[in-house]
Amino acid sequence: MAGEEILAAVALTLATKSSEALAEGGRAVFAALARLVKRRFQGDDAAQTALAEAEVDPSDDTRIESLREELAQAAAEDPAFDHELRRLWQDLTPYLQAGSDGVVNNLSGSVGGNVVQARDVQGGISFGNVNSRAPEAGA
Repeated sequence: MAGEEILAAVALTLATKSSEALAEGGRAVFAALARLVKRRFQGDDAAQTALAEAEVDPSDDTRIESLREELAQAAAEDPAFDHELRRLWQDLTPYLQAGSDGVVNNLSGSVGGNVVQARDVQGGISFGNVNSRAPEAGA
């Protein structure tokens, strides 16, 4: 996602307070993102107003664009903020991918067998014996 698209997505996500529909890990990342933005906007009346107005009516494209512009200005003025904003957005993105009827599976750590990501499975799923190895060629 290009830089301006990321800022537009961040603005919309902040305005809609999407954290309410997220799994626990996603809510924590969203909260960190919101704290980062609010901390950066402290003392900047225009930025705080843009955020507050976008939260009041997230369906208003003009308000979202105003918030995106404030985020872009803050990111341009503060490379550390820009870096952290993009890092948190990258961490949050997997939690935002599924629609209302979608599924998001996050897998981390070590996996000692097979993994399947599926939705609406009818019938069974079989992997066989995960501890057995296929015979080597020529054996």
